[in-house]
Amino acid sequence: MKGEKLLRFISQFGLISVSMLLLVLAAIAVSAQSSAVAQPTPTNTQSIPTNTQPNSVNIQPAPMFGPTVEDIQRRIERARALAAAHQLEAAATELESARATTSDIALRDGTSVLLMGIYLEAGNYSRAQSILEETFQMRSAQKDSSLRTYFALAGQAVNGVRSHLARYRSFGVNLGSAVLPPEAVNDLDRTRLMLERMLAQAKEITKDAPQANDGLALMEDLLGIRLSLARDSEDRERWQAEYARAREQLASARIEVASNGGSSAGARPPQNPIQPAPTRGTSANSKQAAPLQSAPTDDSSQPPTIDAGSLNQRASKRVLPTYPALARAARAEGTVKVHVIVNESGEVQVTNSEGPMLLRQAAEEAARAWRFSPVLVEGKPVRLSGYIEFNFGL
Repeated sequence: MKGEKLLRFISQFGLISVSMLLLVLAAIAVSAQSSAVAQPTPTNTQSIPTNTQPNSVNIQPAPMFGPTVEDIQRRIERARALAAAHQLEAAATELESARATTSDIALRDGTSVLLMGIYLEAGNYSRAQSILEETFQMRSAQKDSSLRTYFALAGQAVNGVRSHLARYRSFGVNLGSAVLPPEAVNDLDRTRLMLERMLAQAKEITKDAPQANDGLALMEDLLGIRLSLARDSEDRERWQAEYARAREQLASARIEVASNGGSSAGARPPQNPIQPAPTRGTSANSKQAAPLQSAPTDDSSQPPTIDAGSLNQRASKRVLPTYPALARAARAEGTVKVHVIVNESGEVQVTNSEGPMLLRQAAEEAARAWRFSPVLVEGKPVRLSGYIEFNFGL
């Protein structure tokens, strides 16, 4: 009995063990199948190479550059056309943008000169004066370059004010009338204030010896305009006295330069086809000029100075000016008359110049390099007083 129970227990235990074994094997098979599905095949893994290096083209942002010189020049040309169409605000916006974004000094200065004319035509005296003030304050840091730019801006301002006042006269308006409308009175008052501020700047410049003559010449122009805007007889007397004093100072400076002679300064080699202007009434190929007549002099220790008029045809050596980048950017053209003294050795001293402000410096530098054959009157050397003209064209 006990044997039968033992055999039955063994038989049941065997069946349970076999069933458990089968379940374990099935679980293992299912797990292996799941792992095979989850893992990529070796072939696919090798066929898709992994690039661990970053792609510089896709990841790095494109570098940002400012506008090119050609872009700025196109904006300047567009601004010119807008100004010609009397779209002054749009033209000023274009030029201000070009001025703020360019790193080219010549283009920046050229846009400043154009802006000066546009702002004066539009009656925006505050902005015009701020550009002048900015350039004037930079003179201590940039020396000659900023002063040349300042004189160019001042020359544009003088021309702009003259054109502005000429418009009043073209409509038959008397600038000294006591019955002008408030708008005109306000406009003229702002013009007076601008002129007076420029006069203060010119006086400051005259303290610098190398630029004294230029400062005095600017003062003469400004005072002449300010005198024409006198409010009453008392105001007129004040500016008349200032104007006379400036003219005396300028005349004294020219006489001093003439009596001191001066050495020639070096000149840059010519790069542009700028021609000396032909002498009026004289053939371009003529080698002889009108006879010279000596002026009396009380100082026997100095050679006499003779007024010779145009000296273009008398030179033994001529040097052509370089077209200034600032003038080219501003499309400045015209004739510059350089007043000079030629000493007894034939060397040139510049006393003054007339013409477009942007072109004067280049004309003066070229004139200093000209040479003349010594002139004798009654066997004695003399100095010549005259002028040299240069025609600038683009």
